[in-house]
Amino acid sequence: MATTTFAVRQFYNIPAEVLPLSQPTGTFIVTGSVSNLLVNNNRTNLANDTIPGVGSSGTQDGWWPAGTTAVFDIGITTGGIIVGGNDLYQNSTPDGRTSTVSVWGWVEQETQGANDIEFRRLAGVILEATYADTASAKTALRNAGFYYQYPVGFDGQSPNTGTGSDTV
Repeated sequence: MATTTFAVRQFYNIPAEVLPLSQPTGTFIVTGSVSNLLVNNNRTNLANDTIPGVGSSGTQDGWWPAGTTAVFDIGITTGGIIVGGNDLYQNSTPDGRTSTVSVWGWVEQETQGANDIEFRRLAGVILEATYADTASAKTALRNAGFYYQYPVGFDGQSPNTGTGSDTV
């Protein structure tokens, strides 16, 4: 089982009007019918980053940290996340900007199966659907352009978003 090993991901909303966007160095692109994201892999100096066609990190579409797989709204320090980028999202950032990246999360469970149940529940809330199995929830999220990551040590990350750290 390949499990989560990284601590922090950074996300950047891609406004719909600049799509299609070629993949900037050091990032992965996750796009879909609802959400459009750049996911940082090894890009550096994000505070001063400018991505051609998108803008600078000082804009509302700029880099947004996902924390250490934290569930931000309830203050839990470990958990799983689902991330989306959309021009209609408006969230306050720690540095005072308004971000168009949204991070949802669930509290880490003790078993893989229990985390799968929480993942499906949260995916259903976000996409307003019901999922009978984890594979269909993952496919729906990917098709809609969302990134997902299970708590550290559990299997279940978006594919193609970081060397050695993510699995199908």
